[in-house]
Amino acid sequence: MRNYLFLIAVLFVASYNVNGQTTTPAPLKVTGKIADIATGKPVEYASVVLLKQADSAMVTGAYTNPAGNFSLNNIAPGIYVLRITFMGYEKLEKAVRVTDGKNTFAGTLRLQPAGKVLNAVEIKAEKPAFSMQIDRQVFDAGNMINAEGGTGTDILKNIPSVDVDIDDNITLRGKSVTIYVDGKPSPFGDAKTALQMIPAESIDRVEVINNPSAKFEANGSGGIINIVLKKDKAIGYNVMINAGGATRGEGSGSLNASLRLKRFNFFGNYNGRYEQVNGSGYSYRQNLVADSSHTSFFSQSSRNENTNSNNGGRFGFDYFLDDHNTFTISQGINRNNNQNEDNILLNYLDDKKATLRYGDRNNISRSNNGNNNTNLNYKHTFDKPNQELTAYVSYSGNSSNSSSNYYTQYHITGIDTLPNADKQYNTSRNKNSFWNLQSDYTSPIGAKGKLEAGVKSTMRHIDNNYIASLYDWSIPDYKVSPVLSNQYNYEEDIFAGYFNFANAIGNLGYQVGVRAEQSHLKGYSVTRDTTVNNRFFNLFPSVFLKYNLPKNQNQSLVFNYSTRIDRPNFDQLLPYVNNSDPQNIRTGNPELQPALSHKFEVSYSEYYPKTNNYMSISSYYAQTNDNIDRISTLDTISGITTTRPMNLATQQNIGGNVSYSLNLSKWWKVWANLNVEYNKLTSVTINNENFSYGLNGNTQFRLPGRVSVELSGHFRSPRIQPQGTFKAMNGMDFGVRKEFLKTRALVVALNISDILNTQQFNSHYQTATFIQDYDRKRATRFIRLNVRYRFGKMDPNLFKKKKPQDEDDKKEEDKKEEEKPKEGTGRL
Repeated sequence: MRNYLFLIAVLFVASYNVNGQTTTPAPLKVTGKIADIATGKPVEYASVVLLKQADSAMVTGAYTNPAGNFSLNNIAPGIYVLRITFMGYEKLEKAVRVTDGKNTFAGTLRLQPAGKVLNAVEIKAEKPAFSMQIDRQVFDAGNMINAEGGTGTDILKNIPSVDVDIDDNITLRGKSVTIYVDGKPSPFGDAKTALQMIPAESIDRVEVINNPSAKFEANGSGGIINIVLKKDKAIGYNVMINAGGATRGEGSGSLNASLRLKRFNFFGNYNGRYEQVNGSGYSYRQNLVADSSHTSFFSQSSRNENTNSNNGGRFGFDYFLDDHNTFTISQGINRNNNQNEDNILLNYLDDKKATLRYGDRNNISRSNNGNNNTNLNYKHTFDKPNQELTAYVSYSGNSSNSSSNYYTQYHITGIDTLPNADKQYNTSRNKNSFWNLQSDYTSPIGAKGKLEAGVKSTMRHIDNNYIASLYDWSIPDYKVSPVLSNQYNYEEDIFAGYFNFANAIGNLGYQVGVRAEQSHLKGYSVTRDTTVNNRFFNLFPSVFLKYNLPKNQNQSLVFNYSTRIDRPNFDQLLPYVNNSDPQNIRTGNPELQPALSHKFEVSYSEYYPKTNNYMSISSYYAQTNDNIDRISTLDTISGITTTRPMNLATQQNIGGNVSYSLNLSKWWKVWANLNVEYNKLTSVTINNENFSYGLNGNTQFRLPGRVSVELSGHFRSPRIQPQGTFKAMNGMDFGVRKEFLKTRALVVALNISDILNTQQFNSHYQTATFIQDYDRKRATRFIRLNVRYRFGKMDPNLFKKKKPQDEDDKKEEDKKEEEKPKEGTGRL
């Protein structure tokens, strides 16, 4: 901690040194006026925000005065976008160019009342469904009708190249990914839990960063997915209530509210969800080497029922100390309860496929966990435009308790049920604490340059105590198993610093940077007296080049290179033995080492301002050394497979991607994405390769009566794994949304998930000792109804004490009173 504070102090000093050594361009102004398009009257207190055109980063903002005028000061030359919003009106955006030595007048910008469409080409009433920035793809989540009433996981299912498996694990182009929320690591434990706790309606957009720059943490070879939440900081109040239910036994509700009072902006949300999901599975294995009981074939079928309930919320406030300093404090709380029951039928067959024996297994597990998260943010802006310093401290604490019962009864063909069934009782207690400290500094250099630097520390500590007891019929009582039980302590400390510099030469923009990370992974198993102690230092360079074609500034070429790392996580390093499935055991691997990736990508994009269409074409190459993946081995004596993570091979991916967003008319738009990829795994023992492709499509219709309809679908061809393939996946969703009231404040949405009921997880394994096919299915086809109501008022005088008389009128009356002749005076 002391070292981290020292690094922050150095960053403060460096920021002022850089500021003093650079030449500040002459400050410029952007002015204009906001009016109602129908009446021509000025719109008072409309929110005016100036954004960079390149990356939509906010530069500054202001509110209009009673005459509808606004003035934005200290603006550097460049191309920007003005965004104007006010309740009851459509959002308006206009591009403006600020030239050196000249103030810019944006003109009179006229707001259209909500529900009508502007004809002006330069004004956009809504965000495009997809856009491309120098280092990321941006997807608008607000118009994903099929995700209404769902969670962040449902939003990601609509994002191309993102795979969400049957257990809601997220991968990007088949690789591990890091989930951010508002530009920071997810605060509620693992990424899966964080996404399930975020209602889809509270998400503004999703940013997919395949090749993150040195500014971002390096973990996750697939890249980073940043979930950006909706915010409203205009003076007044804003409330959104959401409630929904689904036919598969699901109910949800949420409340989001914000209140802005002068220098304070209070915000809070609460959400709860209950779901009951049923599923089934089937596997069929051929043992190429028969085990000791002469089992040549083995089949297993299962049915499960999972009940999950969670609730939680987040509240806090922004404090605007002055024009340059903002503090944000927030607190989050989450509670989750889960119960799962599996019924498994085991069938052992000889070489003639006749049954040798079979078994019935019942697994019941329960768990509950609580999480709390505290955040403190500080932001300081300087007089120099686009220069700022931020600091961030976050603490998360998690505790969980779980228990499970396994009961297995075996039968032999032609013989009565065997006595002494296998019985096992397990308990687990887990405590997790996580500190995240970060500071970033940004400053413009000259007319087009930018410097970024920062430091970050993450410290995680986990205590896990798993006790497994087997029933001993000779006692008879449960007896602790030293083989299955495990008490484990784990600590992960990562210290990082980065430097980025960006500038432009003509139409060529570039950004170069490097990130340094020192990692220390420590683990100790009390039960087994084994230790993990890994230290490694890595440098992660990154290069970004963007070229705007001289004859058309809406066309650009982007090249980027970055390096990434996959560090083994706690679950992979933990020396556990999971025998919930007696024929397919899972274990950890304390000997895992990190895997390094090199990633290259070239993309071309073009924006068509007249139609608001967008096209992006890209090709990429990635190589991961010592790739971490799971591998299964068969014990030819017992007939049991054991799956464990290992540093297996070198993985290479070569691919191409095409995305197109097309507005066929004012009421019909289409969006599609095609990804084609060649994958190859190479090692001494493993060689596997294939071509794969994925297709995502979406079309939306805006019908009369404020009705919108959406149809979306996806298909992914088979993808390789070390010992076989993941089979093809596909699905199609349908949704319809109706807006009510003049302000469109009431929204009702109905969607049908997986219309054709084709969503399932299938895999094929083929090794020297066994061949196995594995299929899993859960309730993916269901109907969901969701109702959302939003209300509020944006008024700077809303919470001011009302005066008996308007101040201006009072002044006018006083003036008239003074002009009247006094008593006792007049002509003589």
